[in-house]
Amino acid sequence: MKRKATKSDKVESGIHAARFAPVLDSRKRKVRGLVSRNGRFYAQIRLSQSSGKSRAVRIPLEATRLDLAIAEAETKRTQKRAGEIHLPGVRPDFAALVELYKESAVFKSKKEGTQQNETQALNRWIKRLGSKRIDWIEAGDISAYRDERAKDGVSNRTINLDVTAFNNAMKFASEHQQGWLSKSPRVKKLKEAPSKRRQLLTRQQIDLLLDKASVSANAELLRFYIRFLVSTGCREQEALRIRKTDVDLNREVVAIGSEGDAKNRQWREIQFNSSLRDVLTELMDALPDDCSWLFPSPQRGKKDAPAKSLRESFYLIRDAAKLEWVGFHHFRHFFASQCVMGGIDYMTIAKWLGHQDGGILVAKVYGHLNDAHQRSAAKKLKL
Repeated sequence: MKRKATKSDKVESGIHAARFAPVLDSRKRKVRGLVSRNGRFYAQIRLSQSSGKSRAVRIPLEATRLDLAIAEAETKRTQKRAGEIHLPGVRPDFAALVELYKESAVFKSKKEGTQQNETQALNRWIKRLGSKRIDWIEAGDISAYRDERAKDGVSNRTINLDVTAFNNAMKFASEHQQGWLSKSPRVKKLKEAPSKRRQLLTRQQIDLLLDKASVSANAELLRFYIRFLVSTGCREQEALRIRKTDVDLNREVVAIGSEGDAKNRQWREIQFNSSLRDVLTELMDALPDDCSWLFPSPQRGKKDAPAKSLRESFYLIRDAAKLEWVGFHHFRHFFASQCVMGGIDYMTIAKWLGHQDGGILVAKVYGHLNDAHQRSAAKKLKL
């Protein structure tokens, strides 16, 4: 019959040898907040419990050298003071999660406009769920929020965007804060009304807008800006961030998003067409030597800064032209439609527009134009 191991047997065999031991420095003094076991360093810190009391926990460290372990342990204590480390099983409320999410690299890697939109949506969620622990949030809470927004007349698309912002914060808790969430509550997106087909501008309407630019104090800048958008299909903010060095008159290309500030953070080049060549040649000659930007701020003074927005000036000229429905994005659609009707392949158009789908969206939105153009051409054909 097998003999039951005694306490002395266990000690002799090393079963109790792997206990946490204090770490000593070169002068044989204990290092505060640092212990070791089986050759691995652990940071020992006290964390608060829901009862108000605290208890010590040991967090394994990656460092294998004492000096690095001391530094890493201090980092853990800093994270603890910032509220980024919690006891296993203890979850923050939604408002606290949002603050952590907004300080994360995940959130800060997003474009400024996206951050602002998400922050606005998350603030609305905080008003409803801010004090609720994240692991107590259920699908019913999300549905109730959607119903409340719908009663206020908010569109399904906007409600879906709010839910996306909520999901992003909860995904952060699940993926980047180990142990907080194993699964986030989910609901199906609301069915969105199909977007209305954007009315296409005509060449005559663009000429009218250029003519009415005289009502603005920034008439010359606005004319160049509109002509550039018409000739490139560039997005409003992408164009405002273009530098003079992004224009290569010898190679006849202009780089869009060279600083990684395009919508999809992928820079692209647009080769000159005759219209683009004319506007850029004139614009480069008109810009002052001490200006780095293609569209400098009208209020820049001695500061070398790009225009943040030309919307207010544009609203003046579109009202004067009685084309109140026109926005900057209409120039992008004009460019794309002219490319399609000019017989340019969808993949090339997509590259110029900065799409990453190889031309699928171009074909979906403008395919009917190509069909109409081909039918018109076929009628002219005499065999």
